[in-house]
Amino acid sequence: MEYVEKAKQIVGEIFKNTDVTDPFLLKSDPLHSKAAHEWVLKLDPNASEVLQIAALFHDIDRAFKDRSIKQEDYPKDQYERYKRDHSINSAKIAAEYLEDADFPKDLVSIVSELIINHEIGGNNPELQTLMEADSLTFFSVSIYFYLEDRGKEKTKKKIVFMYNRLPEKAKGLVNSLKFKTPEVENLFKEAKKEFQKV
Repeated sequence: MEYVEKAKQIVGEIFKNTDVTDPFLLKSDPLHSKAAHEWVLKLDPNASEVLQIAALFHDIDRAFKDRSIKQEDYPKDQYERYKRDHSINSAKIAAEYLEDADFPKDLVSIVSELIINHEIGGNNPELQTLMEADSLTFFSVSIYFYLEDRGKEKTKKKIVFMYNRLPEKAKGLVNSLKFKTPEVENLFKEAKKEFQKV
């Protein structure tokens, strides 16, 4: 797993040297990267190096102020397009860093493909695991920062989006989580009324 450890170091340096000034991203994203990797290992204790590396890098474009794809630049009805562009951009940036660090080209190619499709999952078991880990990370870590930064209504919409895309087993994991604050717990209960309606 030498490449995973090397990837952790690279991602750590990226976040350490980020030029991003948004407090939400500064607080949330390093934790999101780490937690997504941890969730991958919980979902698949034998996760491959490429899957683990993709988890660490999957949202990496947000660590770059001028290179990131920003949701506010898209019309409200084009959220899926924003997500797709963000994923492609993160894959491109990840590939640059991995290639500069002399990772094997075939490994970089697979990592990039996983990152590009991490928002949608699919028939590929590794891709599905990555998507589930990303959603579970939102509920276990990022939701608190999201609520603080985006407010209740946007957070409720995000809860519904992230929950509805999960398979039943992963939904069960979300339902078993103990939320750290009553505010988040109550918001999750409110959002439940909207599950599967979108």
